[in-house]
Amino acid sequence: MTFANRVYKLTEKIPKGKVTTYKDIALALNCKAYRAIGSALNKNPFAPEVPCHRVVNSSGALGGFASGLKKKVFY
Repeated sequence: MTFANRVYKLTEKIPKGKVTTYKDIALALNCKAYRAIGSALNKNPFAPEVPCHRVVNSSGALGGFASGLKKKVFY
């Protein structure tokens, strides 16, 4: 399984109304590749079934979103 697919598999488990962080996903994958996780989510071909819009920065800031931050907030 590719790194990106491992990221998608974890991300699809985020319940509606909840968020997680890039760091939390990295810890679950036993790595520190926070930027690689962001990059994988930026290319997420399974959105919105894999809810990459529910992943935020550790500070609580929204971080990036391929479709723009307004759409990230909307989803």
